[in-house]
Amino acid sequence: MPEIHVLETDVLIHAPSARVWALMHDPRRLPEWSPQVRSTTLLDGAEEIAVGVRFVNDNAQSGLSWTTHCEVVRYLPGTELAFRVDENWLIWSFTLKADGAGKTRVIQRREAPEGISDYAHGLTEKYMGGTIAFNQTMFEGMSQTLLRMKEACESGIEKTSIPELRTARLCLDLPKTEDSVQILEIAGNPRTVEHNPSDFLTGIPDAEALVNRWIRHWEFYGYGYWCVREKDQSRIVGYCGVKNMTVQGHSVLNLICRLRPEVWGRGYGTEATQTVLDWAQRTHPNRTLLARIRPKNSASRKVALKAGLMRDPILDEDGEDGLDLSFSTRRNSSGSTYA
Repeated sequence: MPEIHVLETDVLIHAPSARVWALMHDPRRLPEWSPQVRSTTLLDGAEEIAVGVRFVNDNAQSGLSWTTHCEVVRYLPGTELAFRVDENWLIWSFTLKADGAGKTRVIQRREAPEGISDYAHGLTEKYMGGTIAFNQTMFEGMSQTLLRMKEACESGIEKTSIPELRTARLCLDLPKTEDSVQILEIAGNPRTVEHNPSDFLTGIPDAEALVNRWIRHWEFYGYGYWCVREKDQSRIVGYCGVKNMTVQGHSVLNLICRLRPEVWGRGYGTEATQTVLDWAQRTHPNRTLLARIRPKNSASRKVALKAGLMRDPILDEDGEDGLDLSFSTRRNSSGSTYA
């Protein structure tokens, strides 16, 4: 039976859970959110959503169209909607969790507790570019789905603050557009991006575009990259945080820490990385944390291992600058590394 990975992504919505649930709980609203679903029809005369209710989705993407038959398998009012797709055996779910006053985190998952049917696997390989490419497409579609939900739920609601992190020596705070000049000083230094030259910034427009992407990521997910400052100082000495992405078909939180060369050797990298890692594991306990490190970057390898990440060669892949070695929080059934 072909292997298929769990896909998971999430979004932080600045709205009470009751408001979010009202928009999310009915599969008939999927066409409003999903970039694939064109229409949804309940079967067997059903009018209310409950476990056992069946429905049909008409889907389309990239010139292809197909129909899926689904059944609600979990329905916890105010908390979770999950349905199984007959054709491929996959289970899709939306789960709500309170995340501070007036905020709700929505987690979307695609699971395969029974594996995937040979029929669906064959169609994926023949018509949809193969499993890894299709997983990436699905992951992007999940993000679009949650973005549309977020925009609908937050209409007219004022957003609340983003967390700041503190250590004995450092302050990690939310990036702002005016930080672009200092970010350029860091990522525009060839020494800083020696192992990842594709990240080199050539000027203020590049830096502003990068920082604005960070800000949008924070607004969407409720996590992202922090600017790192020495305590009680205004100068930014680096940036550190996590980014939502897929690697080798696995949904992960990609961890990065980058510092000015003049503060290297002070232990700031380990201090910031450990702080972000602890925060991410506390707030997103079911997500895999991953650091992708170039083979010759021994300093980053030491920081990753010191923070408790372990080699995970299954997730190695070629990046823009060549092979990236993976270090992650994943463990196998015996509790040891996947190496």
